[in-house]
Amino acid sequence: MEYLLNRSALLRQAVVSVVDYPLADDSPRVQTSHDAALLSLEHAEALRLLMAAELAPSAAALLRCQFEAFVRSVWTLSCASDSQIALLSSAPDAEARERRELPMLSEMLQALAEKPHLVNMVPLLMEMKQHAWAALNSFVHAGVHALDRSRTGFPLPLAINVVRISNNLMMMAVQNMAILTGQPGLQGAVITFCDAYADCLLLDEERRRAMEAAASTAHSG
Repeated sequence: MEYLLNRSALLRQAVVSVVDYPLADDSPRVQTSHDAALLSLEHAEALRLLMAAELAPSAAALLRCQFEAFVRSVWTLSCASDSQIALLSSAPDAEARERRELPMLSEMLQALAEKPHLVNMVPLLMEMKQHAWAALNSFVHAGVHALDRSRTGFPLPLAINVVRISNNLMMMAVQNMAILTGQPGLQGAVITFCDAYADCLLLDEERRRAMEAAASTAHSG
C-alpha cells in the first residue's frame, strides 16, 4: 500500500503540472467548474492520507465525495443553467435554494448522458454508480459495510481498488481541468501517463480506450 500511495502522489503531481495554465476565461461557469474539479482532487489527496493512516473506512467514504465533486464539475461546465451557476458561485447562505435548484447525482448523470460530446465519459460514471454506490453510501452513513469493515478490518485488495478508483477519477478531473484552460492537446497529454502509472489505475484495455476517446471528444461540445 505504501508503494501505491507514493506512486499515486507522483501521478497527481505529474498530471497537475500538465494543466498548470490560466483558465480560458474568467466566466463564473469556467471558474465554478474548476473549483469543483479542485475539490475532487482535494478529496483524492485526503483519501490517500487516510489510507496511509490505516483509516480505510473513512477513505472509502471520501471516494463518494470525490466522485460527486467530479460529476458536479463536468455538469457545471456542460449542463448547468446560468441561475444554477450563480447559485454555485454564491455565499453558503442559500441552503433552501440549493435543495430546490441543484440536481442530485442521478439527475446530473442523466443530463450529461444527453450531451453527445460526453458519450464516452458517461458510461464510465454510470458503471461506477451502478456497482459501487450502495457500498459508498454505506460508508458515508455508517451502514452495514462501514460497521463491518470497522469491526473486521479492511481487506488489502479492496483498499488497493479504492485508491486506484480514486486515481481514475483524479485523471478524469484533470482532463476536465485541461479543457478549462482552453489549451489544445492537454487532455491527450494527461492520458499519456496511464501507461507509465498503470499500476496506480484500475483500467482494463476497454476502459483505457474509453478514457482516450473521452479525452479526444469532450472538448468538442
